[in-house]
Amino acid sequence: MAKTAIILGASGLVGSHLLPMLLDDLSYDKVVAYVRKPLDLKHPKLELRQRDLLEDCAFEDARGDDMFCCIGTTQAKTPDLTEYRKIDFGIPVNAARAALKLGMERCMVISSMGANANSRTFYLRIKGQMEEALKKMSIPELHILRPSLLLGEREEFRSGERLFAFLMKFFRWFIPNRYRAIEAEQVARAMMNLKGQLYSEVVVESDEIRSLASE
Repeated sequence: MAKTAIILGASGLVGSHLLPMLLDDLSYDKVVAYVRKPLDLKHPKLELRQRDLLEDCAFEDARGDDMFCCIGTTQAKTPDLTEYRKIDFGIPVNAARAALKLGMERCMVISSMGANANSRTFYLRIKGQMEEALKKMSIPELHILRPSLLLGEREEFRSGERLFAFLMKFFRWFIPNRYRAIEAEQVARAMMNLKGQLYSEVVVESDEIRSLASE
C-alpha cells in the first residue's frame, strides 16, 4: 500500500538531496513539502504547501505516514535567539505533534552531533531539547540523526564554515570517524535506508550515518 511522505526543509542542504529520493521511492504515492518559498521543481507526486512555518496552525493538515524533518538554521543567519529557537525547536516539535494526531507512524529528524538538553552551547542545547520533546510524544518510530559538520553547496555563502570544512577534509585521517565532516547527500541516503528498519526509537551518530548511507 502506497504511503504519503512529509518533508520539512526541502530546499536545505540535506532536504534538497532527500526530496528527489522520496519522489523516486515507489513506496510513496505522494510527497508533501512544507516550504516558506516556492521550489523550482515539479513532479506529479509532489504537493507543495507554502506558508509561514512558524505559525501555530502551519501543520494542521500534516497528514502522512512518514515525516522527514531537515529543518535547521545558524546563529549567523538567525542572530535573534528567540527566533532561532522557534525554527530549530518549534518547527520540528509542532510539525511532529500535528502529524502524530493525524496518524503519522514514523518521524525522522536531523539533530546535531553533541546535542544535549543541558549543554552550555545554545545550539546544542536547543537540538537536545528538541530531541527530548519528540521522545515524550510516544511516536511509534522515532529516528534521530546526529551528523557532524555537513558538507555540500549551500544557498548562502559561509566563509568560516567553508574553511573549517576544508580543514576537516584535509586532516580527515587524523580525526576519529565519528567527528569527521559528512556529506549532506550521505545523510539523506541514510534517512532513506533507515526508514526500512524497524525501531521504536533510535539515535544515529555521525559515523553510523555514514555506514547507513553505504548500505
